[in-house]
Amino acid sequence: MTIIFGLLSAFSYGYADFFGAIAAQKVRAVAVTTISFTFGLVLAILAAFWLGADFSSQTITAGIYAGISSAIAISCLYAALALGPISIVSPLTAVVSAIIPIVVDVATGQALSSFAGVAIVLILIAVVLVAFVPGQDVRLPTLPAIVYALGAGLGFSGIFVFLDSTSAESGLGPLIVMRVIGIALLLAGLTYLWLRNRKNSFFEKELFSKKILWLVMLAGSGDVLGNVAFLIATRNGALAIAAVLTSLYPVGTILLARIVLKERIALSQSIGIVIALGACALLALG
Repeated sequence: MTIIFGLLSAFSYGYADFFGAIAAQKVRAVAVTTISFTFGLVLAILAAFWLGADFSSQTITAGIYAGISSAIAISCLYAALALGPISIVSPLTAVVSAIIPIVVDVATGQALSSFAGVAIVLILIAVVLVAFVPGQDVRLPTLPAIVYALGAGLGFSGIFVFLDSTSAESGLGPLIVMRVIGIALLLAGLTYLWLRNRKNSFFEKELFSKKILWLVMLAGSGDVLGNVAFLIATRNGALAIAAVLTSLYPVGTILLARIVLKERIALSQSIGIVIALGACALLALG
């Protein structure tokens, strides 16, 4: 269950990033994220009627911390990607988001088999290979880009750790709270930007056009599906394994870019995908 839903979480996050990135090419990323989060919240509430949701004090607390982490993660991620290069800051973010939950899991007494240990190392290597695109124009990131990438990784790892701390009986409760807090913080950010320059509209009209809105809705559905899949994965197995599998989300993004946009997959990326598949096989054996 952990492997299946961990991989489902990775693919869901990957296709959410893919469609969200396409939408953000024409509309501000923070606006895209706000609407996609809102659509995802609606889906989470509807799913809660089936999967259930409990709002105990512990669930609300964990959801609030996860919501704050999500706002930090998204804000830092877009800042890091804007500064670039994407081929370096993206895998750095993914690796950090996986390493912190591993450390937390081991520190709290979670025992991992030798197969799992090797698989985790291989997956981290695969993430770097899949996300990094070599070329003559590759440049090193600036210090602010590295700081933002590390902040994004810490933010995503916070989401994983806080969601993992909730009980199975809480259902989708922590996810709903996380979404509400995330949307509130994003709206606060949009309000601040609007007050600084009232010549710009709060939401671009293009955001609600047929060409953009369906992309935003796909991004929102992918994001919430990734969250739900991660919750199921971590509640059926170790946080370390669920987090490291989820960090493979660049694979989903790259495969969709190949299928939809006909982009070329570099040799290093192909090797990374093969290594990831082999690591998943090791996890299954372990």
